[in-house]
Amino acid sequence: MKDLMIVLLTIVTFQMIAQDINGDWNGKLSYQGTELRLVLHITGQNGKYQSTMDSPDQGASGIEIENTTFENGKLKIAASLLQMEYTAELDEKGATLQGTFIQQGVSIPLIMTKEEGEQNVLPPPEGEANNIVLGDWNGVLNISGTKLRLVFHIIDSFGILKSTMDSPDQNANGILMDKTTFENGKLRIVANTLNAEYTAELNDGSDTLNGIFEQNGRSWDLDMTREKVEMETVVRPQEPKDFPYYQEEVKFKNPKGGHRLAGTLTMPNDGNFEKVVILISGSGPQDRNEEILNHKPFLVLSDHFTRQGIAILRYDDRGIAASEGVFAEATSKDFADDAAAAVAYLKSRKDMEGKAIGLAGHSEGGMIASMVASENTAVEFIVLLAGPGIDLKELLLLQQERTGEAEGIPVSTRKTMTKIAREMFEYIEANINLDKDQLNSGLAQLLGNLYEKLSDDGKQVIGNKDDFINQQTRMATTDWYLYLIRFSPDRFLSKVKCPVLAVNGELDLQVTSKENLEGIRKSLKRAKNKNVTIHEFPSLNHLFQKTKTGAPSEYETLEETFNKEAMDYVSNWILALEI
Repeated sequence: MKDLMIVLLTIVTFQMIAQDINGDWNGKLSYQGTELRLVLHITGQNGKYQSTMDSPDQGASGIEIENTTFENGKLKIAASLLQMEYTAELDEKGATLQGTFIQQGVSIPLIMTKEEGEQNVLPPPEGEANNIVLGDWNGVLNISGTKLRLVFHIIDSFGILKSTMDSPDQNANGILMDKTTFENGKLRIVANTLNAEYTAELNDGSDTLNGIFEQNGRSWDLDMTREKVEMETVVRPQEPKDFPYYQEEVKFKNPKGGHRLAGTLTMPNDGNFEKVVILISGSGPQDRNEEILNHKPFLVLSDHFTRQGIAILRYDDRGIAASEGVFAEATSKDFADDAAAAVAYLKSRKDMEGKAIGLAGHSEGGMIASMVASENTAVEFIVLLAGPGIDLKELLLLQQERTGEAEGIPVSTRKTMTKIAREMFEYIEANINLDKDQLNSGLAQLLGNLYEKLSDDGKQVIGNKDDFINQQTRMATTDWYLYLIRFSPDRFLSKVKCPVLAVNGELDLQVTSKENLEGIRKSLKRAKNKNVTIHEFPSLNHLFQKTKTGAPSEYETLEETFNKEAMDYVSNWILALEI
């Protein structure tokens, strides 16, 4: 539930077998009399590889490659942006790759070597109008004081402009843009999934874009240059500077997914503790620190708990940082399997014998904690940090309305978006048996009808009809989203028998406090759970920071990472448990 103004898309990494393919590989594509140099940069360790590609003659560098595998001497890379795949075999000397480059149905032989090649990016050829906008463009989006770097990577793919976007401060890279055009000195980039669009004019010197970034009916000035933007490193005062306790890097396997998760286990140095807590992050791709907008809530939380005598295990989401697996294909149920694997791992350790294992989940992580605890007797207590307590479709509608109001989105726009979202949810709920193609077709028809009924002002806010429909249907038919909006927390909370602490901030606009805490209370009453503590903290937001409005745009601007009073309350509750 931590989605901000820029919707986070997932970053996928893949498990590989460790072999020596690292390095820079150079080759030339020959197609219809044209030669294009390509450079592959491959790095990896512990059986996991990643790569980027340069096309110097097209002025493109650092193109994200989503899938890089190297097994039994065979390399395979794939990039959806380019609709491209390269498969090749490495020779016995480990110096030459011989294979086939496939793009948009065209197959071209391609040999690549590790010999020194001409890797410097050349200026685009003269006489081709689109070439002057190719390359990397960098800028900073200022959203009510929150600064987010954006980077567009624009390439020419057989005469068609394509681009990806990075949002470095949200740990999101290689987001595929749906449409990229450059005509008469004007650039237009459309991202249906983000409901966003960037339009800009290229200045005469071809080194600056002056434009506007629009998303969800709001707009911001955004100028971009070819120079990389470095943000000042922010050191939050609550981040630990020393670690007077034992730390261990750990890995454990989820047998259901077949992947390993990586994390950090912290324990008091003297080994004197009675309880160990597994931290479960909220929605979106999160590392073990749950890092967001220069804050590291789980690092601060784990440090506080460990100093108080509570052991902590925090881990990277599947497919993120050092964890294996594929994040993009997972639902909340899959993430619950990951958390259950963490419980099993702790149970397998001799130094955890006799220790009480608990779960503490933030936002969607609270939802996951209740899922695991309802089925797993090894979980002896749970802490819900801004966890959902009402049906998720109602939560999302509340979230959209409350955050929109706090961020200054006009009432008419909010009403329009709420009506559209509600009708989409009702359609999805009523057609649970449709396959994805049928659901996509039905939603497209519904959204088209809703669009036609909008006022002219409403259409202006929503934007292009086709872009709007594509954006909504693409989001609504992902496995994660379908699972989420059909989710009822009561299904699991009403079966939780272990002690429960549910806390929230009064000014949480993403998982609203009163509605969700009351929902949790009712469900645990149905479970006949006698050990329940529910508490609302005044003036705290969704990240448990002291705030004035609760608006997501305030998160980065606040110095506090996690309110100490809230941390004390939670740690005292855990320590006082008699289990």
